[in-house]
Amino acid sequence: MAHSQFTIDNARLLFIRAHKPSEIAAHLNVSERTVFNWIEKFNWKELLAYDTPLIEASRRYSTLIHRENKTKLELEELNRLTDILCKLESNEAKAKKLRAEAEAIEKGQPDAVAGAQSRANRRNNKGRKAKPKNDISEIDLSRFDTWADENLFEYQKLWRSVAHDPDLRRNRFILKSRQIGATYYFAWEAFEDACKNGENQIFLSASKDQARVFKAYIQAFARSTFDIELKGQDYIELTKDGKTWAKLYFLSTNANTAQSYTGHLYIDEVFWIQGYEKLQKVASGMAAHKKWRRTYFSTPSSLQHPAYEHWSGEKFNKGRSKAQKVEIDLSDKTLKKGSLGGDKIWRHLVTVEDAEKAGCTLFDIAELKAEYSKEDYANLFGCKFIDDNDSVFPFTTLQKCMVDAYSAWTDVDFDSTSPVGNRPVAIGYDPSRVRDNAALVVLLIPLHAGEKWRVIETQQFKGVTSEYQAERIKEAYSRYNVAWCGIDTTGIGHDTWQCCTELGLSHLVPIYYSALEKTDLVTRAKRLIDGGRFEYDMGNKEATQSLMLIKQLTTPNGTLTYGAARIGNAGHADIAWAIFHAMKAELQLPQSKRAETAKGKTRLAIG
Repeated sequence: MAHSQFTIDNARLLFIRAHKPSEIAAHLNVSERTVFNWIEKFNWKELLAYDTPLIEASRRYSTLIHRENKTKLELEELNRLTDILCKLESNEAKAKKLRAEAEAIEKGQPDAVAGAQSRANRRNNKGRKAKPKNDISEIDLSRFDTWADENLFEYQKLWRSVAHDPDLRRNRFILKSRQIGATYYFAWEAFEDACKNGENQIFLSASKDQARVFKAYIQAFARSTFDIELKGQDYIELTKDGKTWAKLYFLSTNANTAQSYTGHLYIDEVFWIQGYEKLQKVASGMAAHKKWRRTYFSTPSSLQHPAYEHWSGEKFNKGRSKAQKVEIDLSDKTLKKGSLGGDKIWRHLVTVEDAEKAGCTLFDIAELKAEYSKEDYANLFGCKFIDDNDSVFPFTTLQKCMVDAYSAWTDVDFDSTSPVGNRPVAIGYDPSRVRDNAALVVLLIPLHAGEKWRVIETQQFKGVTSEYQAERIKEAYSRYNVAWCGIDTTGIGHDTWQCCTELGLSHLVPIYYSALEKTDLVTRAKRLIDGGRFEYDMGNKEATQSLMLIKQLTTPNGTLTYGAARIGNAGHADIAWAIFHAMKAELQLPQSKRAETAKGKTRLAIG
């Protein structure tokens, strides 16, 4: 297949910017082999021939740091790169200093000789005192301002100015598009405040996994900017002049002791948090003193989520007389500038198009609009809420299925290449079509009716070939004991299923869509979900959104079925359908719904 010069030029640019061939292939919808052929044919490696290891590592670091919603592997790579960069920069500085010193000694300069002798004496001093952990005593605080001027987008600079405004800083509530750098910014802002003012910072997330993202950002910034290795598990204690200076806490919303901490509070993705009413009580205790800031920020979910009452001002007005009630202007025109409401909350709205106008160059708006339906685009990037009143799986139902998986699932090791060992799993796959995503979901199969179907992993792919999709399924097989793999074979899905067959994958089950088949899939899922036999990590917003989009529909001939609204060729709810495909394993593995035997858990028969 011939490729346009435009595609080849884009591939070359991505290669120069340190994207991997697999990433280039996925982004441009070409095969990995094609990318490797271009690299060899056009001698692209020569473009990097004169780059030092420091430059190459810096380029890859820059590529990763601007990615939102990073995968675990990308976060691990980012941490490794920051370590490498710090060592390379340190070694380069030391080497430069030693060369200069050698030249000075060769010229007979007495100060250089004395300096070399002094350092040798210090190296031989075995009784020297160790440097305090997480010590920030010697950092140059002015570098925060310099970094902000050079790196922040205009909307981030606005958030920073509001944080320093005594009349606006107390309560900030930001409704935002995905992937505009909010989590990264607020992690940076809190670290700056902790270093400059010695005040505690508290990050409250739906799950431990989300809280770790804040910590990873702060650690990466400290390494790259100040050459400081910050250490700590659930909190990092900064020290200065040998004393505790400030603490940064990384908590999940189910932390029982959360209310015992005080400091500036940051709560991310509030519109996706389970038990928001209880969280508000905890949050008010954490930041009750007037000096503490409370910052809420999130992409939108459902109009029925309890946090919407907080955003709209309805919660403030409850129980107040007509004279005491306030009107909150939620119009785009007002919120895009930032507005302080009568309930003393400063609100701000940033869509992806607002972000682009404010200097964010990370998006191709036209491409996003082509990839997503109008409804999806409006929700993901336009800050529009979903009305799930007529959803088969409303948020009120789904929140009962949400858990902090990293804490609750002690039998799952998410940091392992084989998270559930040899336990059998079911894979559900919804292939990519013209403009919608492909989705792969891994569910842990219950050993008996007392256990739940648990979502261990979800992946999504855009604009990829059937061969590529089949390879991703094969990769999942290498990490799990797959007892079932349900694939939608309607239309182009048949090609993906055929590719999986050619790869020799076992336990493949074709699922051909019809009104009856969709009804069977959704009603089974509804029985398991409503029956309390389904769980997933509360930080998996994509699964929540996808399930909320499933509705009862009527076919042109009047038959009732289920689906998600479609506009043109754009599909919805890919992850939801993938979950349903995996749940169909219940048909072949009836042991998953039998009572636990007296001798122990029923064993699944895998043929």
